[in-house]
Amino acid sequence: MSFKLPDFLSWPSLDTLRQNMGAPLTNNFTLAPVYSEISIVDQLNSGGVEIDLDEISVHEDGTLVYRGYRGLIHIRDITSIAGEARMPRYHLAYCQTLEKMNKNSRFDRYVVAQTTSGEFKVNVIDREVTSQNIRLNVCQNCLDRIHWKGFSIPGMSRAERQNRVDHFSLSEFFKEYPRDLIGKKPSHTSITAPLNNYSPGWATLSKEIRRKRGYQCESCREIFGQDDSRFLHVHHRNGLKNDNRIANLAVLCIACHAKQPEHGHLKAHPDYKLFMARPKS
Repeated sequence: MSFKLPDFLSWPSLDTLRQNMGAPLTNNFTLAPVYSEISIVDQLNSGGVEIDLDEISVHEDGTLVYRGYRGLIHIRDITSIAGEARMPRYHLAYCQTLEKMNKNSRFDRYVVAQTTSGEFKVNVIDREVTSQNIRLNVCQNCLDRIHWKGFSIPGMSRAERQNRVDHFSLSEFFKEYPRDLIGKKPSHTSITAPLNNYSPGWATLSKEIRRKRGYQCESCREIFGQDDSRFLHVHHRNGLKNDNRIANLAVLCIACHAKQPEHGHLKAHPDYKLFMARPKS
């Protein structure tokens, strides 16, 4: 025995209910695909994830963080002008370029990715849209922001800066700045950890770092004369006073230094009060 299903599209009771709901009459039914959840890491490695400004944060070392992972951002959609598309740079730190784009409300053009190949998905928009993976150059302002291996825009020739960009390695960058900030484990035990104290020769090293970076605060960008260098400090980004890697050292004025985590005590220092009371130019 077999049964024939009724034609539900012409069933009066169902049609009345459909009309009350405002649903269209159709016989074009399709099954919605079921997607498995893709991890954040897979998304970042797949060519770029569209982001909102609120989803990007800046780590204390200046690098960019997306949902607990260090990320790289770039402009994905490029308009071709007169048949020529100017390729963007990718960014790994909150540099002067990103600060300017943010102030001009242009930050939403960026997508976030995480790759070690240096290749990023770019959509070239002309009469048609062409999607391709293209090797992009790192932003020089970003390298200057984190002082990557001594990189300095004011202290290097254009040829030397370009040479550093050409040989920049994302694999080396992610070794220095691990991707996963959530799963990061302590490097030492209570037995193996070195004493968290200034290393011998710190005073000399601090003077040299300030000199090489032009006696300029990396936060407020104020430049100090050599006589006022007492107001300029060298800050250990990760809080380890024995970690004198260049990437871990930031030159900050005493006011900006006091704003760093667990550095509020500097506001009680006589130099801080003297600095804050000085005439503003």
